[in-house]
Amino acid sequence: MDPGVREPGGIRSAPSSNNNPFDGRALLKTRLKSVNEKQKRTVIGIETGNSPGKLGAAVVEVSGMGDDTILYLRGFIDYDLPHELVEALDALAAGGDFDSEETAGINFLVLHHISNLFQDLLDETELSIDEVDLIGLKCLEAGKEIFPSDPAVLSEMTGLIVASRFSIGAEGNGGEMLPLREFLLQGMLGDMVEKYSLDNDIREAVAVALLANESLFHEHCETCESDGKRPTVKSAQSKGASEEACLCAEFFFPR
Repeated sequence: MDPGVREPGGIRSAPSSNNNPFDGRALLKTRLKSVNEKQKRTVIGIETGNSPGKLGAAVVEVSGMGDDTILYLRGFIDYDLPHELVEALDALAAGGDFDSEETAGINFLVLHHISNLFQDLLDETELSIDEVDLIGLKCLEAGKEIFPSDPAVLSEMTGLIVASRFSIGAEGNGGEMLPLREFLLQGMLGDMVEKYSLDNDIREAVAVALLANESLFHEHCETCESDGKRPTVKSAQSKGASEEACLCAEFFFPR
């Protein structure tokens, strides 16, 4: 398959060819719409930065959006990362010198443990994977590196839509969107904790699930060509729709 050209904002899907005449854009949007239109959605939120050396995941049933959101927490678990991996991540965060092969190895291990966390959550809550509508993933930050480097791999591993690479901004600032890094996410949690009376150890995983849910409700999804990797959709706010803060995510789909 020849790689296409990736442009900012929108769908990534396989470019049309004789072997693949359908580029999949309409199908991807239809899949998102079917999740959006459900009265109640089951969303798993996976957080990677609330406690050093730990991952956390929550499964919630959620309906509505914004101030009208109704939330029911079905379960939460946390997961200890191996000491050797934590040391490597700490070294990366401190500016350690890692070559591309070493960084790729760390990325593989992070994905492996996120996958384990996901399966443990299903087992703990006795939840069928067919009941899950969406995964929200807040990637792990270590210095200049972000893991997993490609959230689409988690979509492939689980067979589910993954919302990740969250960003926030306002229409009034010229359309510039800022990546929703750890410090910004922490700043958003206070109101959520108060509204839903969440314990400190589970609040960020639930917040990530809510971010994924909120990202479904935007005015349109812009389209672009493929970069030859995996199909994604990026939510975006219509110009002139609002000058309030706008939350967006990139949605990753299994093949």
